[in-house]
Amino acid sequence: MNLPDMVDRAIDLLRTHEPAEGYYLAFSGGKDSCAIKRLAQLSGVKFDAFYNNTTIDPPELVRFIKKEHPDVKWNNPAMPMMTRVATAPKVPPTRVARWCCEEYKETTGSDRVRIFGVRAAESKARKRRWSEVAGFDGALIICPIVHWSDEKLWGFIREYGVAYCSLYDEGYSRLGCVGCPLGSRKNQDREFLRWPRYRDNWKKAIIQNWEKWKDIPRQRDGLPRFQSKFKSGEDFWNWWITAKAPDYMRGDCQMQNIWTNEDVSDAGPEALVEKANESNPTP
Repeated sequence: MNLPDMVDRAIDLLRTHEPAEGYYLAFSGGKDSCAIKRLAQLSGVKFDAFYNNTTIDPPELVRFIKKEHPDVKWNNPAMPMMTRVATAPKVPPTRVARWCCEEYKETTGSDRVRIFGVRAAESKARKRRWSEVAGFDGALIICPIVHWSDEKLWGFIREYGVAYCSLYDEGYSRLGCVGCPLGSRKNQDREFLRWPRYRDNWKKAIIQNWEKWKDIPRQRDGLPRFQSKFKSGEDFWNWWITAKAPDYMRGDCQMQNIWTNEDVSDAGPEALVEKANESNPTP
C-alpha cells in the first residue's frame, strides 16, 4: 500500500473502534507515539494521551514531551525506577526478564480501549504477537501502524510535519529507558557514555539490591536467593552489565537457566531464549 492509503486505513480503523468514552493513547514520546497521536487527531476520534514516567528516560526526550506535547497526561510511579531496583527482592531487570516493563508501562489504561504505536518491523516477537486489532485479558488494543515500515513511518512524519525528538537526528533509532537491558551491549554502552549519571544510578541500585537481599532466603521455600551466589555487590553489578559471571561461577548470560562461556554481549534477547530452549543445562 502507498502512504496515503495506509493513512486512510489507519484513520478508518480508529473511527471504526472508537469507544464512547474515547481512547486511551499510550504515548512514550518516541516517533511511533508521535505518529499515532497525529493519526488520532486526523481521524477526529476522542482520546486522552498518557505518558508513563519511568523516571529513567533520556532528558532530551522528557523535555521534548513537555515542550511539544503539553496536553499529554503523566502517569507518575509511586517509586522511582532505581529505588525499585534497589529494594525489590527479585533480580534486577535483565535482557530476558524485564519485570520493569510490566510494572511501569504495560498495565496502565487496561480498563479502556487503548491505542498502541507498536510496529511489527521492530522485532520478530512483535510481528508474531501484534495485529491491527488485538486483545489481551479482555482488553481491546488498536495498533494503527503495526504494519508500517520504518520508511513509511518517516514518510508520514515528514509529509505531515510531525515533530519528533532530536535524538533521532543523532542516530538513535529507538528511545526509551536509558540502560535498558533489552538492547545490545553496544547500544547500552552508547547510552551510558552519553548519560553517565544513569550508569552510576544503575550501578548504585544493583549493588544496593545485593546488599539488601544476599543473606535473606527466599520466602516461598527458604532457599538462598540468586544474589547470594555473588561474593560482592561489585561482582553482582559486573554480572549485570557484562552478562558474564565472575570466575568463581560458571559463565552465564543473565538467566539462571542459560550457562555458557560464549561471548553473548551483542546477542539479542530472542537469541538468548532460543539458546535456552535448545539446551538442557544443569547449573
